[in-house]
Amino acid sequence: MTRRRRPLHWTCCAYSRRRNSKWGSPGAIALRRVLQPVGAVTNRDDAGFDDTEREHLPSYKTRSTGTLTIYSKRRGWRSLAAVVVAMLVASVLAVVAGSPAQAANTSFEVRIDHDSNASTATVREFAGQDRYDTALRLAKNFAMSKGGLGAVPSAFVSSGETLVDSISVAGLAGYVDAPILLTPSGSLHGGVADFIEDYGVSTVYVLGGSVAVSDAAVTAIEGLSSEPKVTRIAGDDRYATAAAIASMIDAESSWCGTDAASAVLINGASDMMPYGVAVQTVAYRLQLPVLMTAGDMLPDATADFISENDVEHVQIIGGTGAVSAEVASALTTLGVDTVDRVDGDSAAAVSVALAQMAGNGCSAALGLVSNDRVALVRGNPDGVVAAPVLASSFASGYLVPPLVVGDSLPASVSDYLAATPKNIGANKLNLGIVAVGGTAAVSQSTMDDALEAAASSGALSVSIAGGDDPSSDGSDEGDTNGDGVANADDPVRPGNQISLYFSDDIMAAGDAGSNENNALLGKLRDIIKINGLPAPVTAASTSAAGSCLDRRVNVTLGRALSAGDMVSVAQSSHKFGTAADQRTVAPASASVSAPAPDRARPTAMILGIAHASPTEQQAFTVTFRDAGGFAAMDANSVAAGQFSFRDATGSTGGSVGSPTHDAVADGAKSFTVSVPIGRELATGDRLTVKPSAVKDAAGNMSAGASNSAFRAQASPRISAVLMSNLKHSKHNSWTVPAGNPFGTPIASGGAAVLTINAKGSGDAAGAAGNDWTITFDTASGYDPAKPLDIDVLVDSKRKWATVTWTNGKATVGDLLAALRANSDFDQRFSASVNPCSAPPSTPLVHTAAARGVSATTSYIGRTQFAIEVRFNAYIASANHDQLLMDVLAAAASRAKTTNDASGIRAAAADSADAAGGLSLASPAAVAGPVTTVRYEGETARVGNLPMNRDLVTTAEGHAGAPAITGPPAFPAITASPAVATGYAADANTGADNTGAQDKVDENLNGSSQNRITVTSSVKARN
Repeated sequence: MTRRRRPLHWTCCAYSRRRNSKWGSPGAIALRRVLQPVGAVTNRDDAGFDDTEREHLPSYKTRSTGTLTIYSKRRGWRSLAAVVVAMLVASVLAVVAGSPAQAANTSFEVRIDHDSNASTATVREFAGQDRYDTALRLAKNFAMSKGGLGAVPSAFVSSGETLVDSISVAGLAGYVDAPILLTPSGSLHGGVADFIEDYGVSTVYVLGGSVAVSDAAVTAIEGLSSEPKVTRIAGDDRYATAAAIASMIDAESSWCGTDAASAVLINGASDMMPYGVAVQTVAYRLQLPVLMTAGDMLPDATADFISENDVEHVQIIGGTGAVSAEVASALTTLGVDTVDRVDGDSAAAVSVALAQMAGNGCSAALGLVSNDRVALVRGNPDGVVAAPVLASSFASGYLVPPLVVGDSLPASVSDYLAATPKNIGANKLNLGIVAVGGTAAVSQSTMDDALEAAASSGALSVSIAGGDDPSSDGSDEGDTNGDGVANADDPVRPGNQISLYFSDDIMAAGDAGSNENNALLGKLRDIIKINGLPAPVTAASTSAAGSCLDRRVNVTLGRALSAGDMVSVAQSSHKFGTAADQRTVAPASASVSAPAPDRARPTAMILGIAHASPTEQQAFTVTFRDAGGFAAMDANSVAAGQFSFRDATGSTGGSVGSPTHDAVADGAKSFTVSVPIGRELATGDRLTVKPSAVKDAAGNMSAGASNSAFRAQASPRISAVLMSNLKHSKHNSWTVPAGNPFGTPIASGGAAVLTINAKGSGDAAGAAGNDWTITFDTASGYDPAKPLDIDVLVDSKRKWATVTWTNGKATVGDLLAALRANSDFDQRFSASVNPCSAPPSTPLVHTAAARGVSATTSYIGRTQFAIEVRFNAYIASANHDQLLMDVLAAAASRAKTTNDASGIRAAAADSADAAGGLSLASPAAVAGPVTTVRYEGETARVGNLPMNRDLVTTAEGHAGAPAITGPPAFPAITASPAVATGYAADANTGADNTGAQDKVDENLNGSSQNRITVTSSVKARN
């Protein structure tokens, strides 16, 4: 390999798989390569070692010598760079020491569905019958990432008996971008032959001499129907073979953080192969030559390669127990500028050190490194050919760090897993662990120990509550305690429905009959018990609000529950968490209880207005009320026999006619009956409601009641104006458009997936949030190479929030984290990303041209309230518009607004006008006699609301609204009818009246002045 200087932008051996255009030329391939002709034989024994190798095979006992050792022959900028890298690596490796602070939120073993059947168990993808089958499974995974059949132009074939050559080829395999296959030394494995033909391999590189891979195997490859070209790469021994393989890398490669022609050095002894397995994946990704040495002596072939190719940097893998200090000194004597060591007292510890470097000090050189996947590999034999898959194909181009294990989980690997972060940005980390090989290579107990070490979150908790009947649309029977909302507080009632409320998101059930639904049903049938026996679960569905992630499962049972039954969730190994948060479920139980019996009797309230004017009253009104509700009744179902009447003198003086009332809906809490007596009511007339006149839905009969008519009062006045506390019923939301500086990855399929919602408290809650503006900006000097910097500023006076991307590269999770980190923003708003469309790991693409892009507001913030106007007398009717004009007049003046769609509106709300002003819905008519009129409001601008202690002035006769100063003028009310009409008697001198003249003209209700009082006794509507 001729040394070539690269431009500065190639400092860290970019992961572009740069190929020399002459790679495919047979003549050029031979240049500067040490190729052994097909059929050449070396004097290797059955284990693949020659005489020289056997002389240098010590029985090693590894020992710890510290974290990192640097040998340097020359001083200068390269030596300084190496020291900086060493310090960085040392700080990274120090993370492993001591007790970890936390682990990933959850962990799971990565398996595949091998038969597309959700009811069968998943399996390990790379669990072959033997080392050859495992290598084939790995190669097929690699091939599928390239396009499947016919998509792999080159492949390496190595001995499955000696194995050592498959380790030294890792860097060249990365350069060629090819998989590594294993075959028995004496013959061609049938699976290898099939792979070569099926996947279109046109060039096969056979590693090692004929003792490693026999001539018969080579002849078999050449005789395949696809006629691949076969090239053997071999030397006199394994060290020379490694050097020959290294010579074929026709590009200068650098170790992490250096700008020097580099090579990796491993101990070539068979019992030291796990060290090579630890570094294979990095070597593949960086396309680095992998050279071999004896433990305490540098072989000539290795030394010659280093000298002839002007290698400037050598990275030793393992402590001095693997590669001695004498070998390191020999390297400096050869002219190597820097000699670094990835130290560790075992291959497992070295693999941990390399994994730490891959995620930190070496990440710039390696490119994409997975932060949610790791692999467990056995150092020998199954892990020796895993590098192409772990470095490129398994995680869609992300490098998956391999962790070397043995018969059990090494302490260093356990500590590494336990130190993984609980969250990656705003996303919980669910660490996927893949095993290379079957349970003979990575035992299930080793995997279980790894999963336990990697997870920090305990099991999900679950509450068992009342369930919803899915066949009943538009209602939720799960609200069994009658508080207006179905939640985990609702007791389980007799019937065949229950709901499970989980403490965190779970996987959605999918449609009935889908694989997801079948899988959920299978798990539920295993864990749900009734009185200790498996429950007959027949159906299940999940529900959520505004997300693809669910926390409630509605369960239908095959038999009805009875009061006293015990429903339980049993402990199991089933996982119910989402793909990003796999967790088991803790046991839970709930008893089935019948609702408390309703023994309260309905009540009756009797009202009679005597001497009413201008329309005389000839009937009492009787209002029946029951908290538990009435059963449905047809109109006019209450019979006359349920009432009795006596006049003011004590005689019957009249008779009860046929009572009338509207139809009563099932569950209605009240209804009113008009009971006529055949003449105008007089003061002292008395109506009695007999016991058992009506019964409620529970069968309770009403109590008796009696009351007398009283004289109508003239000219009602307003006695009080009461306003409820504000109820923020809906909060404004904003979506971030694709044209913002953070780029289009925030949007998926045209739908914005980053959403900002006003919180239910603070000065952006409810209708107030409609006045807020949120903008996204980019700094004029934005530099993606600088550290990430996202500035968030909040101006509460102007009701403005600005998010500025100042520098650096970011993900969706970074943006969420920046928003949540600003306390002013976080106390008012919540930001979220739909994890089904754009997980937090989604990279953001900077859009330099975008400046000051406003998030799209929905104007859906709503604040509910109610106003009650109370009179000092019973009224028959009210002119709502005029009354509301009076009540709202002070608010209009203060808000300097008008009575239109954008200001204050006294008429019923226009639901289509999302950005309108205050709306008060008026009752259609007053169903008198009443003393209170209620107006329910919903506003898009809190600033337009009446305020506590606002003065309400009602003009006598109400010929016009009181004048309001300040622009714009509130429109005058020109209608003349009175605000309220009472029941006062007029000058009628008929037999039923005393003939007294009213003191006040009923057409002119009394003027009044009242201040609005905000009180909790008036409730905003639900």
